[in-house]
Amino acid sequence: MIFFVFILAMIMFYELKIADKNEFISDYISPASTTSINGVFVILVFLSHISQYIKLDGIYDGPYSVLKTNLGQMVVVTFLFYSGYGIMESIKKKGFTYVKDIPFKRFFKLFYHMVIAVLLYVVMNFFLGNAFSFKKTMLAFTGWISIGNSNWYILAVFVVYIITFFSFVVFRKYKYLAVTAVTILSVAYVYLLMRIGKESWYYNTLILYAAGMWYSLLKKYIEAVLMKNDIIYLVTGVMIVALYYYVYLNRVKGIEWYSVWGILFMTLVLMLTMKLKISNRILNFFGSHVFSIYILQRIPMAVLTRIGLNTSHKYAFTLLCFFITIAIAVLYDYFIDKLDGIIYFHCKKNA
Repeated sequence: MIFFVFILAMIMFYELKIADKNEFISDYISPASTTSINGVFVILVFLSHISQYIKLDGIYDGPYSVLKTNLGQMVVVTFLFYSGYGIMESIKKKGFTYVKDIPFKRFFKLFYHMVIAVLLYVVMNFFLGNAFSFKKTMLAFTGWISIGNSNWYILAVFVVYIITFFSFVVFRKYKYLAVTAVTILSVAYVYLLMRIGKESWYYNTLILYAAGMWYSLLKKYIEAVLMKNDIIYLVTGVMIVALYYYVYLNRVKGIEWYSVWGILFMTLVLMLTMKLKISNRILNFFGSHVFSIYILQRIPMAVLTRIGLNTSHKYAFTLLCFFITIAIAVLYDYFIDKLDGIIYFHCKKNA
């Protein structure tokens, strides 16, 4: 499996740009840059999921197992962080008009995108003979449970959209208070899920969304310090790495440690991208299809597992799942883009 990581590393080096001495990448958190970074991590998510269907017992699987263990849920933190950052940037530019659009243009859009994807799993389960109760199937359309699909991330985004909307409705003119409310409600939701016994991956990186919003508010102050010169940048980087290592060693002690681990991991990603521009057409492709790749990848995994390919030829299984996922993700997004155009064209026309 480590060879797939090497290939990903080679793709990351393609068209890599390094900032000159005492200079920095000014657009490190622009949509183009963040799309590429998300492209890196959605591939890592794929590898993490595929490893659940195969045995990592080969001589070249050990290094990947170590990498996977050390990354944990960090493979998803950029999705949540960049989402929070992007929404806050939009609110800063468009004001309350953007907030009012969240229920329909954000929440509803994500909801029917997910409904269509879950329907594909319903069809898959029918042909594979996987039986799920009507109640469980209906709950799958909320993201609360899974019928074979990856679901926790979608549920998390539903929740943070709701939290964001109500926080900014209440504190309409006070951005810092609104983001404080988003943070407090996100933490409350995390502890609620813990109390009812939900699996840890449903909540242990959720705080990254609020962290992204805070970064949007504080970015100019942070950049004024970090981007002053290379010495300050490097000294800060060494301190963050040392703190990261300490927190990483204690990450299993509780959700508080795990949350700080996620924030520090994202901090290192931000600092890295301030000096290295990791952006190219290949990564942008994957970053542009994050949702579809994420939610559809388990379809080929489930189907090919049923015929036993995961145990007989695990690397062929991995490659086939990868390319089938890309194919159905592209088709899905093509269809969804057409549907979005119809729904939101008429909505805009009637507005």
